[in-house]
Amino acid sequence: MLALNGGTPLRRGEDWPKWPVHTPETTKALQAVLDSQRWSIAGTYAGAPARERTFSEQWAAYNGVKHAVGVANGSAALLIALEALDIGPGDEVIVPGLCWVAPATAALNVNATPIIVDVDPATFCLDVKKVKEAITPRTKAIIAVHLYGSAVNLDELLAIANANNIHVVEDCAQSHGTRWNGKNVGSHGIVGCFSFHQGKPFASGEGGSVITNDTRLYRRLQMLRADSRTWVDHTPKMGHMELHEAGELQGSNHCISEFQSAILIDALPRLEQQIKTRQENARYLDEQLLKVGGIVPVTRPKQVDRQSYYHYMLRLELGAWAGRSNTTVSEAVEAELGFWIHPPYPAMKDHKLYVPATKRRFRYNDQRAAELNPARFELPVSQRAYKENLVFHHSVLLGTKQHMDSIVEAFAKVKKAVNELPNK
Repeated sequence: MLALNGGTPLRRGEDWPKWPVHTPETTKALQAVLDSQRWSIAGTYAGAPARERTFSEQWAAYNGVKHAVGVANGSAALLIALEALDIGPGDEVIVPGLCWVAPATAALNVNATPIIVDVDPATFCLDVKKVKEAITPRTKAIIAVHLYGSAVNLDELLAIANANNIHVVEDCAQSHGTRWNGKNVGSHGIVGCFSFHQGKPFASGEGGSVITNDTRLYRRLQMLRADSRTWVDHTPKMGHMELHEAGELQGSNHCISEFQSAILIDALPRLEQQIKTRQENARYLDEQLLKVGGIVPVTRPKQVDRQSYYHYMLRLELGAWAGRSNTTVSEAVEAELGFWIHPPYPAMKDHKLYVPATKRRFRYNDQRAAELNPARFELPVSQRAYKENLVFHHSVLLGTKQHMDSIVEAFAKVKKAVNELPNK
């Protein structure tokens, strides 16, 4: 009998790996920040560079770029990336129809127009053909979001962008360490943006980063995140600021704290093994779930030679599940396993959290309100994904082969007894 109907579950919730993780060294790193009396990059110099500065150097090196700037969160990373590129009123920014709302809201917050484009039905990342069709003389940037265990086709996207003099901003908030043709994502476009939210595969609670090889942009990014201030180019005196009031570009406060930076410095050496474990387990699941039938894993382009994960996603061929909805199937599988399984993001035009018309500064006249109305965009693949696909958190992929076998067994058990499920 299915667990949903009173049977015995295959696994209990406490059996699965937990996230985020920390070690005794993490505690020591946080205690060191407390004792240093330097809790912010805007605190005074206490004998060592700011931990944010140290982490950013390490993060830039990890991603194979010259520069990185720490910020408060992934949304701030996207915002200052667009601001650094001088994108604003009258400009259009292409964003995917299936992702978190941050790319679209970043465009809104610089007074540009988000142009929402559908995704590829195999990878569920931006459909490059649809991007090409959406380009107009007003298009100034494309936010390429790498997510759901795959990546945007960067070869094709960069060729189109370069031919049209358009910036590519890579959103890697879910893909820390994914590689395209041997180079980390985030290092291919003009800038790469990351989130370190506690759920992400590289986490500090909150936090984010922007990476770039462009030294001019790096200086602008520094000022945009720290109220027009940049790092000094010398060792400051004790008790003096490590930030210089450059004042060349109006900025805001989007700074990451020294506590978050300390967590990231401590966690970075563990990231490679975590990526390796997740990738091996995800590929095993891809193979085994195909054997269940009625399940199609996400496609990874051949250029992806290393894949990081935030969510593991699969598509249900609903006809093989007696026409039951993806939410009905997910509830049954979740009851067997004890961890959250759910549909992906709604299509951007249907997302309850993407509501530009609710802010007066966005809908300042009727023409602008119509321009920002997400209902005007056609997103059939994104909408279908919400009805057919399921996702679960990457922490599950840190489990053992036995954990993965339990997932396969759960889907097989539910599929065999699918007629016992409510038809809703």
